[in-house]
Amino acid sequence: MATKPSMKFIATTSDKLGTIDIVAGQVIFCRDTRVIYLDTNVRTSFQAVINVVDDETRQAIENPLEGYYYVRKENTLWSYFGQWVQITGKDSSLIFVDGDLPEEGEVNKIYVDDDTMYRWNATTLQYYSIAGGSTWENYTA
Repeated sequence: MATKPSMKFIATTSDKLGTIDIVAGQVIFCRDTRVIYLDTNVRTSFQAVINVVDDETRQAIENPLEGYYYVRKENTLWSYFGQWVQITGKDSSLIFVDGDLPEEGEVNKIYVDDDTMYRWNATTLQYYSIAGGSTWENYTA
């Protein structure tokens, strides 16, 4: 059975990262190194991130690089792999699953299974991976 912890999004710097307790459901963006950390029962990093000032700036990027974008003013996380996908927002939450994803997901949820994060696509009625596999590494303070 999946649990639904509240998602907490924190922006900090690498020198303060070690002072933040590991709390399941917590996503931490490290502003100086541009790395995102996801807390489950351990802290893992999954990608270097491009930092932009606001959503207007993000939308104005004519040829975005594939990867993850942290939008400071709105405090949101986006990915670009051929199209823009918002990963975090006011209505987002993390759901931790143990092996089996629900038959039908919810658009504003992030599903975490071991080392992979998924989102639900309501158009295709399928999950797609937003981060995981070889791009993750364990974080030790």
